Amino acid sequence: MLAELVNGWGLTALMLVVITLVFLGAALHLRAELRWVRAVSDHLGVDLVDQQAAARQTGLEIEAIRDEAHAVLASSDAAWAQKQVRSWQLRALRVEPALAFWTDLLKQLGLLGTVLGLGLSLAVSGDAKELLGPLALAVWTTVSGLAFSIVLSSIYGVKLNAWVDACDRNIEAWDARRRARAAGEGAA
Repeated sequence: MLAELVNGWGLTALMLVVITLVFLGAALHLRAELRWVRAVSDHLGVDLVDQQAAARQTGLEIEAIRDEAHAVLASSDAAWAQKQVRSWQLRALRVEPALAFWTDLLKQLGLLGTVLGLGLSLAVSGDAKELLGPLALAVWTTVSGLAFSIVLSSIYGVKLNAWVDACDRNIEAWDARRRARAAGEGAA
């Protein structure tokens, strides 16, 4: 049974399914994080320009961010407020390394299939037909791992950089305005 799995398409199909599931998980994770980064950036950016317009924004993520921002603005604990703002910045900055992690993982899974296929080919003794089964694993897992990592990079690479940078700038500007207000209220 193991020989049939290795020499047939069973192991190749199994590895391709695993790589595809990792790709789908990565795409969902990155999409959710990018949506959050956009929501924070949009809300804080609009709030910097027009607070009434920011209050009219809708959506669950926007409302959650608005509630957090209001809690930060209303807080009398400056350390907690700064910690909350810093947590937004850190979450936004973690998105780019997440993309790198997922693309590297997909490449590594593809290369694992290559090494596994080559190793199984060397372990097989017999005719050339038995040798070719594990080599299919090597080729197709490498192709799928590299292709999916390229797709992830092309979909999210430029977007993430731009949105994370914009989000970080908006958080810093919003926080600077918040601290200036708090300092002005403390002096009054």
